[in-house]
Amino acid sequence: MKTKLCAAALTLLVTVGYATSGSAQQQLGEIDFFGYKGFDLAVIRSALPFREGDLFPPAKATSSDELKRQVAEKVRQAIGREPTSVTFVCCDSKQQWMVYIGLPGESYQALSFDPAPNGEIRLPKAALTLYGKMDDAMASAVMKGHATEDDSQGFALLNDPTARAAGLAIREYALRNEALILQVLASSSDARHRAVAAQLVGYGRQSDEQTRALMRASLDSDDDVRNNAIRALEVLANGKPELAYRIPPEPFVRLIRSGAWSDHNKASFLLVALTKNRDPNLLSSLRRDAIDSLVEMARWRDPGHADPALSILGRIAGIDEDSLGKLIAAGDADAVIGKLQRQ
Repeated sequence: MKTKLCAAALTLLVTVGYATSGSAQQQLGEIDFFGYKGFDLAVIRSALPFREGDLFPPAKATSSDELKRQVAEKVRQAIGREPTSVTFVCCDSKQQWMVYIGLPGESYQALSFDPAPNGEIRLPKAALTLYGKMDDAMASAVMKGHATEDDSQGFALLNDPTARAAGLAIREYALRNEALILQVLASSSDARHRAVAAQLVGYGRQSDEQTRALMRASLDSDDDVRNNAIRALEVLANGKPELAYRIPPEPFVRLIRSGAWSDHNKASFLLVALTKNRDPNLLSSLRRDAIDSLVEMARWRDPGHADPALSILGRIAGIDEDSLGKLIAAGDADAVIGKLQRQ
């Protein structure tokens, strides 16, 4: 059994309608940035409507969308441009919130994604219900500190019993309804249904058709669709390394410079799997096209989010896996980045 910390759980995007009672608040741990080359982060931090250590979400915030608008306005006042994204993530190892803010600096690249399809097809209610149960079970597992998973079958099964049962139910549904799910992912005009379909495809039969569908969805115009599709590819590549050859890395090198935090996060996890064999062409491409973004990510303070970038940078720098693992376990980002910069 291949057990690891759940990538999806570490990057759980909580889109709650904020309650204002004190019981709903937790401490804000880290505020980190990406795409910031050329900007003064101290100026931006001082302009934000909250600080690290504050209770979060702020008592006066009525919704996540409203708080994001407040952050965007403060960033615009500080640097004259709005952020590319604002993401609230729960939770770090201390069960604290994290905030990731994307900036339109020199390390950011505006990307073109595929236009949204216009088909009327939708998933049945049963599929949406299964997806909701999986989300709820995963969120509960994360909050309990039970965020480990088994990827050995090429799809994610959390070791938390309730979440594992939800994953197996999705697996069964995906195998029975493959054609419908693939059609929804390819042609539905409803982004939520495409996002659900992307997760379901990841639990389906492993085939070239599955990989092609997830690759297309990795360039969907909707952030959540891309998130679920890339997550499914990462689990497949980790659980079934012999199938990783099906996944061309080039789109994910570009996504490391995207304005969306979920692109950075999920693409970095997938690229860790794709760089295990240290293909010199891929490492050269990452050095040429994504090095600034990877360094920014490696300096994030939450290890679950920074470690993938550190792994990739260490491989680009030629650090052997044993030494690299020890540096990452010690949290020594400076040693990894320093060796890279000396080359």
